[in-house]
Amino acid sequence: MKLSPFEEAMAQLLPAGDLRDALASRGLPHRRVEEWKWSDLRTVLARFDGATAPLVAEGSRQADFEPKPGSDLVMAQLAAALGGPAQGFTLEDGETLRLDLAASPGAAHQVFEIVVPEGATATVRETYAASEGAFANIAVVLKIGRGGTLHRVIEQDRAAGGVLVVTSEIDLAEEAALYQTTLGFGAKLCRLETHVNHAGRGAGLRLDGAYLVGEGLHLDQTTLVRHLGPDGTTEELFKGAAKSGTGVFQGKIFVDQTAQKTDAQMQHRGLLLDDRAEIDAKPELEIYADDVVCAHGNAFGAINEDALFYMRQRGLSETKARALLTESFLAEPLDRIADETLRETLTARLRARLQEIA
Repeated sequence: MKLSPFEEAMAQLLPAGDLRDALASRGLPHRRVEEWKWSDLRTVLARFDGATAPLVAEGSRQADFEPKPGSDLVMAQLAAALGGPAQGFTLEDGETLRLDLAASPGAAHQVFEIVVPEGATATVRETYAASEGAFANIAVVLKIGRGGTLHRVIEQDRAAGGVLVVTSEIDLAEEAALYQTTLGFGAKLCRLETHVNHAGRGAGLRLDGAYLVGEGLHLDQTTLVRHLGPDGTTEELFKGAAKSGTGVFQGKIFVDQTAQKTDAQMQHRGLLLDDRAEIDAKPELEIYADDVVCAHGNAFGAINEDALFYMRQRGLSETKARALLTESFLAEPLDRIADETLRETLTARLRARLQEIA
């Protein structure tokens, strides 16, 4: 395979070894790779020059340990190989950690690891931004100890000329809980990928996401949940709207033979706001246990014309009525955020973005 100048520049930075050989033989993920068929990273980065740039990371406090990254996922491996020292945070009970990450023109890679100790409850709030010509490749490792609870909120700013890949790998111990909510507005290409190893017995997982992509923007939300023990629960709710942009949802729930009594539900709903909008979705279940309750759903549609007519009859402009109906549709995943302030902040950001693209 002939590498693009960007890939060649990246390969030159890698030490000799399997990762460099893999990049040289397969290149970056592209549309011929099933998991990336709707998000062609290789093509979108082909015209980038490969120059490196620092990632601006501002947090509510400094890291307290340097983890040793290890992953089977190629983008996480590249982040570990090309980024600086990984930054690790061990959260205290009741702590809220904030990470604000911004990428400037050039390529930046970084790995973060966040640990929730046994029995602790904590919150992580992450924001991601990428300016024109920026490529940010970020890996986030979350380890939630037995009986621990983590509330995670991810905000992704609109980035018309930037490229952003965030790969999250999460280990959920027995009796632990993760509540994750994502709000994204897309980029030249943005992929928010979440992998969860679900221990089962007593553990609970909720993944929620809302996305709104305008003209020329692309947002991919991909999830893979592996149930590896009995009595685990998973609930996923993703809702998105596109107006002359592209939304992608790929969700897979894997249930191992040992994961009896699993209760897993996954729902995705998409709203097409004009004729140039595109939403691609692929929900999947792969089940090897015989005593489980698992289901998934997926649907697309346009704004309900009867509801639009009803609202216009009460004096609202068509633009205002469409914005209100879209907000009502997208708000459901955000309404499940427990923290009222966070919930209102994200809803306000969604409302502001709706006004911009109306």
